[in-house]
Amino acid sequence: MRGKTYLAAMLASVVLTQKAKAQSTSLKLPQAEGISASDLSLEKPSKPAQVYGQIRMESMQYLTPVPDQPGLTYSQLLSARLSVLKETQYLNFAADTAAGTFFSKGQSHIMVHEAYVATNGQNFTVSAGRKKKDWSEMDHRWNLGLWQPVYALDALRPEEEGLTGLFADYNTQGWEIVGFATPVNIPNMGPDIREDNGGLASDSRWYRPPSRNYDFNNNINTISYKLDIPDQLDLVKNGGAAMMGRIGNKERGPWVVVSGGYLPVNELLLKRAAYKAISADKVDVTVTPEVTYHTVGSVDVGYTYGSVKAVMSYLQDDPKTILPDSDLSIQKLQPIQAYSTAIDFSMANILVRPITVQFEYLKVVGGGIQDITSNGSPDSFTMFDSRLKFTDAVQVKLEGQVATFFNRPFVTRFKYLYDYDQKGSLLNTEFLYYPSQKWAVLVGGDVLGVEDENYDTSGFLNEFRANDRFYGGVTYVF
Repeated sequence: MRGKTYLAAMLASVVLTQKAKAQSTSLKLPQAEGISASDLSLEKPSKPAQVYGQIRMESMQYLTPVPDQPGLTYSQLLSARLSVLKETQYLNFAADTAAGTFFSKGQSHIMVHEAYVATNGQNFTVSAGRKKKDWSEMDHRWNLGLWQPVYALDALRPEEEGLTGLFADYNTQGWEIVGFATPVNIPNMGPDIREDNGGLASDSRWYRPPSRNYDFNNNINTISYKLDIPDQLDLVKNGGAAMMGRIGNKERGPWVVVSGGYLPVNELLLKRAAYKAISADKVDVTVTPEVTYHTVGSVDVGYTYGSVKAVMSYLQDDPKTILPDSDLSIQKLQPIQAYSTAIDFSMANILVRPITVQFEYLKVVGGGIQDITSNGSPDSFTMFDSRLKFTDAVQVKLEGQVATFFNRPFVTRFKYLYDYDQKGSLLNTEFLYYPSQKWAVLVGGDVLGVEDENYDTSGFLNEFRANDRFYGGVTYVF
């Protein structure tokens, strides 16, 4: 996400979460891989609750200090994740939650990825609560946040969240139909923000404030920002509906998934009121979050053969334009048309140890942002210009056991991404050594870079290129 994405998410987090200034740290170890309440079977009779969890202690060091915020250079974080499934004869209860706290800053966060109750049916189930579904492969793989919201306190560790509402699901191996309706929508979440001497600030390395300079009649004026946060019910009491259909078995052979819906956009719009005294070179701007809707649709066509899975995806949305009252401006979201391809395969038959490899490509057309006035004409000042982090990117991911030391596994996770529009790259690495089945020692790092710092200065990779970092810690899985 770019700056606008984070400001909108942060405005929502002011009223929907406690101080959300930590980084998302719910990376999963192999023992906990794939833990998702919606993936667990709901067809068995009553039995003891199934509980999965992970505790992680991590220290992180950024290589470049922030001059005016030296406390953001180093952090120590304790986080935990817990997934629970309780099956009874008639109903099943599931939850997947995470929480974390920084020792040095006294900041904490809580995430509810899933929490729902479902009927215990053989093929047909009805669920109520927050639940993840496979609406779009592209949305899931690239964390676009167009279908399901994203919790992104740390831009390099986004967490996909489920939609909240009522689900009706008829599911067999050969086909599936899902209906969804809701009276509420929980938007994307990001770092918290605050007013600071006329600017907008955050205790996060992953926030960039909007410009404080405004050209008025060929004179540079200073912008002074204020936040006007509405009641939280006004941000979440926005309903919607969607449907998804699948033909074929995603575990083998050809398959197609088609999804469509009319839902609130997970990114909040930013509405602003500006006041300028004629005699002063200063503009007072009050920023308020606003909800709009979009029509969203996606198609996935895939083929699975053994350990190889190939997918081609298309996703589009058409946001509704809101015209503000006179003397106000608001963001107009441009429609998105996105295309992606992906291939996943396991090298278990090639190498001695199993290693999973993924190749993915994403192309986005549209997705810009233009501030408009009450009559729909473009405003002379636009706070942020893009809805997504990446728009023309290729990435490769690798995960698996690469070696054994003292008869214990040594595991790696690796991701390299290059965005052609931004002429920049992102490298993520993590290594884990398991001295026992439940404990792991980990080290990792993230490197961002661009070929030309003067090219696409508002791009995600350019804006955050100073956020190279390394980290280490331990995890316990149960």
